Amino acid sequence: MRLSLNPLISLLLLIALFAGLQGGRYFLANRLQEVGIFCALLVFALGAYASLFKLDYDSWKRWAYLPILLLGGIMVVSATTFLVQYGGNLLFNFFSAREFILGFLGPAVFLIVRAGYPIEKLQSVILFCLLLISLNYLYFYNTMDLRAAFFSNNHTVSALVTYDEWRGFRLKPSMVAVMLSILTGMMLIRQFRSLGSVLFAASLIALAVYIWTIVLFRSTLATMLLGLVIYACFLARPGRLHVALLALPIVVIASPFIVSAAGDFFLGADGGSLRMKSFKLALDTLSSHPILGVGEDSVYGVSYQDIFSKTFFPSDIGLIGVAFKYGLVGVGLYLYMHVLIFVKLWKANIRVRKAEGRTDPILFAFLVLLTAQSFNLVLIAGMAYAQSITIASLSLAYACLRDPGEPGREPVRSFRRGVDALSA
Repeated sequence: MRLSLNPLISLLLLIALFAGLQGGRYFLANRLQEVGIFCALLVFALGAYASLFKLDYDSWKRWAYLPILLLGGIMVVSATTFLVQYGGNLLFNFFSAREFILGFLGPAVFLIVRAGYPIEKLQSVILFCLLLISLNYLYFYNTMDLRAAFFSNNHTVSALVTYDEWRGFRLKPSMVAVMLSILTGMMLIRQFRSLGSVLFAASLIALAVYIWTIVLFRSTLATMLLGLVIYACFLARPGRLHVALLALPIVVIASPFIVSAAGDFFLGADGGSLRMKSFKLALDTLSSHPILGVGEDSVYGVSYQDIFSKTFFPSDIGLIGVAFKYGLVGVGLYLYMHVLIFVKLWKANIRVRKAEGRTDPILFAFLVLLTAQSFNLVLIAGMAYAQSITIASLSLAYACLRDPGEPGREPVRSFRRGVDALSA
């Protein structure tokens, strides 16, 4: 009897995705992230070995070598840059950027599916992980002492909770997972594949909406709704891009007002004065290190807070924070990857709709999410941090797997049994 590795691969992918979406950050100082990184690397190694005999060599090199060069290069260069300019420990700086290793999840998924792992199982893993993330959040929201966590001297703990007078103490959720749950659930209900799939989708949406009522992140809801409008108007069908071109002059005229309003909202929110100081500090520093930026620090050595300010965190200031850490080279790479993933998702969505007569709910959710994130690109550069690194990597791989028009690749089966198997 032949032993299947599929259950083990499903478990490894689930752990990696759950950890990448920061499901483990509420306990043990997010040590689950290291477990998730190990799981992603293990599946990547298995997929690279098994797919070597099934993929053409050029495709295999693209998915096996390039991620190592790209992600490893970012970590090595940023760690070395900080060491040269400010000292510290090279190894500490290198592993401080370990969030980028979660980017191996996408190549791991692509290679393992091409090696024979069923895409329906991958879809079930993604859907179950979204449900698990919501349940995990609600458990810790109801069991944690949020006030004690907010006033903790440990920044890792205090950063988990936000507070204002009218909303009180709130545990921060994975808003990426919340948005994906709502978007995927909406499409599943609309398609009505089976009673089980509808009940599962309704559970996803109900939990995600309930979480939003706890945190009330208005900007997140606004960008998601705007992403849906943009999708319906311009992205759902290829011919509608011409309409987008007609609307471009209006967008250009309105851009200064939109940016100004977004900036006022961003700086007027809690901690706005600190963000403004951080913006000025980052821009002043960037003028001295424009090419590669400052580099990656480490809390176990010399940190940004030691050098610049105790309240300075580049992750709070969007694309300027990316420029501060990785320079203009890093910003250019960030924008290139953002556009590349968007185009891949859009093409795959169009081609799947044409080939199968319906939309893939996961592909749709990834595309709308990235569209929504594009509006917050300057102020919230999510793809430089764990949650969005994980989803960006996974969405690129998923788009390439589902796209019937990808050169040199046979199309994989449609989104048919993944959610049915999960809800059965």
